[in-house]
Amino acid sequence: MHWADVVASELLRKSREHKIATGISPSGHIHLGNLREMLTADAIRRALLDIGGKAEIVYIADDFDPLRKRYPFLPKKYEEYIGMPLCKIPDPEGCHDNYADHFLEPFLQSLEILRIPIKIYRAFEMYKTGFYRESILTALRKRDTIAKIIKEVTGREVEDSWFPFMPLCNSCYRINSTKVVEFDENWIYYRCKFCGDEGSVKYNGGGKLTWRVDWAARWKILGITCEPFGKDHAAAGGSYD
Repeated sequence: MHWADVVASELLRKSREHKIATGISPSGHIHLGNLREMLTADAIRRALLDIGGKAEIVYIADDFDPLRKRYPFLPKKYEEYIGMPLCKIPDPEGCHDNYADHFLEPFLQSLEILRIPIKIYRAFEMYKTGFYRESILTALRKRDTIAKIIKEVTGREVEDSWFPFMPLCNSCYRINSTKVVEFDENWIYYRCKFCGDEGSVKYNGGGKLTWRVDWAARWKILGITCEPFGKDHAAAGGSYD
């Protein structure tokens, strides 16, 4: 029996309908390894359909993630964009609305050629339109519980000032240099260590959950039942744990 048939059979025993998730941060040229994940998801989708199940692939473009460094293919001026969300950075070649779309569009075109049907979600739009609002508030309120789980799973003890949310600075527009200092039901208050700004952001589009918490939240929000991953994610303390 093919491995996809084995996975599909296990899923069908739990439910007839499934949402298979995959996605990536479009921080550069999307390579063959990323395509492998899509092919894995599609193999499971096809296997589910073959045995009477219903399945769709949900593709999440993490365009709200920050640019982590200036990659070799980027001009030197892109150093000033480090820490800013990919969807807020200009396209390096000027042919798309933003940096994220520039690298995402060719990959989506490849999926059309391969006839892999997907439902695409862009992370920034999800945050902006309120998909994550309740999950953010829950994560902030349960900060201590989440910190305890992270320590148990990874052995890492987070700082006392840590919160599982990264506000988007209103001044320098960076998302990886801010810290939550307080919150209520309408606003999240922050301090930016890059530019020194102190301000507040709304729950809708004012920042994003840290990646471990974001991942769990999107499974709940979108009803994800299956997600392929590379073996790097199965390392001790990794995302699978």
